[in-house]
Amino acid sequence: MGLTVGTTFVLYRLFAMFDYQGGIAKFIGLTLFQPISAVLVSISTVIICGLIGLPIRLNNRLNTWWRTHFYVSTLIGFLGLVTCAISLMPEFVQEVTYRMDGMDMTQTVPNQALSISGWFLVAIGTLHVYPPKLLQDKLERLLANKSFWISK
Repeated sequence: MGLTVGTTFVLYRLFAMFDYQGGIAKFIGLTLFQPISAVLVSISTVIICGLIGLPIRLNNRLNTWWRTHFYVSTLIGFLGLVTCAISLMPEFVQEVTYRMDGMDMTQTVPNQALSISGWFLVAIGTLHVYPPKLLQDKLERLLANKSFWISK
């Protein structure tokens, strides 16, 4: 869970920095309020992705398959990072018009569909990553060996 919160926190902060347009008020928001928002959004994402991935943890057959094919979660996370990067490319960014102080303002933002999809792919990939089955079995045997724990 810590890996996912940390990864999504950094991803959130990167998107926030790409949105920064200068000014002291926006700098204060970026340094004081955005980290709090990033933590809240990251924790909410972990809860949502945890519920989505609950069948992986509860179904023994699916859990065994997922642990045996450990690289799937890594590929999902990598695909999410690529999707987030693509959302920032000039060909995919979107222009949003909003009204502020009686004036119409236009701002370029990352592609929402790509960035949100990438966000959740990164979160699911990092939240449900397991070490390879062979490494898990070896570690379990090592920890089960009582002579390992007895000091000489």
